[in-house]
Amino acid sequence: MDKTSFSCCFSGHRDASFSWTGSYEGHVFQIMLAKAIDDAIHQGCNRFYNGMARGFDIIAAEAVILAKNHYDVELVAAIPFRGQEVKWAKDWKVRHDEVLQYCDQAIYLNEGYVTGCYHQRNRYLVDNSSRLICFYSGKAGGTRHTHDYAEEKGLNIINLWKNHK
Repeated sequence: MDKTSFSCCFSGHRDASFSWTGSYEGHVFQIMLAKAIDDAIHQGCNRFYNGMARGFDIIAAEAVILAKNHYDVELVAAIPFRGQEVKWAKDWKVRHDEVLQYCDQAIYLNEGYVTGCYHQRNRYLVDNSSRLICFYSGKAGGTRHTHDYAEEKGLNIINLWKNHK
C-alpha cells in the first residue's frame, strides 16, 4: 500500500493536569499516547511537531523519542521563544533539555518573549501538520485555541482526553 507522508503535531494541557502521572491512569494514558503515535506512523506520518510546553507536549515528545528507536521519524521542536523554560520547575527544565537533545530540529519562533508568541507557536504547529494529537478537556486556553484552529483547518484530530479516565 502506498502511503502519503504527512506530519502530526501535539497540543494539550500543562503539568497540573498530569498529577496522576505514575498511577494506573497515567500508565493507561502513556499506552494510549504511544498507540496514537504508532497509528500515525503506520498511516504515513514521518514528522512530529512539538511545542515543547510543560505537561502534554513534553510527555508526547518523550513518546516520539521512544518511537524513534523503532521507526524513521523526525521530531521537530517549535519553541515560541528562546528561554521559555527558564522559570520552570527543575524537573520540567531537565525533561525539556533532554528532549531537545533528541530533536532533529529546533525552531525558535522568537528570540525572546513577545505578546502572542504562544498563539504564534500553536498556529505554526497546525499550519505544518495534517493531524493533531491532543489532550483537550474542553476548557478555555491555548489548547482550545489550537484544537479549534486545527478543526477550522481540517486536520484529523485525535483527542486522548475522551479516553483517559
